[in-house]
Amino acid sequence: MELLGKIFGNPQRVKVMRLFLFNPKTAYSIDDVSQRSQIKKDQTKKELSQLEQIGFLKKKNFKQKVLLPKTKKKPEGDVKTISCKGYLLNRNFELIAPLRNLVIDTELVSSKEMVRKLKDIGALKLVVLSGLFMRDDNRKLDILVVAEKVDAKKLKKAIEQIESEIGKELSYAQFSQEEYEYRISMYDKLLRDVLENNHRILYKKLPE
Repeated sequence: MELLGKIFGNPQRVKVMRLFLFNPKTAYSIDDVSQRSQIKKDQTKKELSQLEQIGFLKKKNFKQKVLLPKTKKKPEGDVKTISCKGYLLNRNFELIAPLRNLVIDTELVSSKEMVRKLKDIGALKLVVLSGLFMRDDNRKLDILVVAEKVDAKKLKKAIEQIESEIGKELSYAQFSQEEYEYRISMYDKLLRDVLENNHRILYKKLPE
């Protein structure tokens, strides 16, 4: 991300570009981009405007479903469709292919930074990368985490931070060491899908 930030002006722009490159058919409002990329709204507006000016993005009006607050009459909440203004990837942009190769094929997120974030969730034992990180769309998981005494809120926050760097929602699973070892012994399909295909062990603190 640091190298790309120097090439494209700043890391925030890389985050925004990745979001649209990974989701080429999805339109996003300014608020959506700000939230997903974890960038301040003013900075988000600036990046979107500049990317539109060069032809990378185009403005798009679209419909979006939003969850309304819970009420006594509808304790489960309700869904409303609203009209939104936002941006969509311009797939006719002449530099889309080389930009995709440069922005996506470069290391998606720093390995050290990912481990640092995940260590904060509890007693980390194992982190295995699969799927998106191995450029394999056929895998069921992108990240496999084994940890003890996990704080669920911190895990969710760590994954969201990693997603904001990458620009795409990740599929992940977290197990305790006991559950992980049990699943291994039972030839669990999910774990086999990760471990018997192209994967990368990012962190390991398990006995052999």
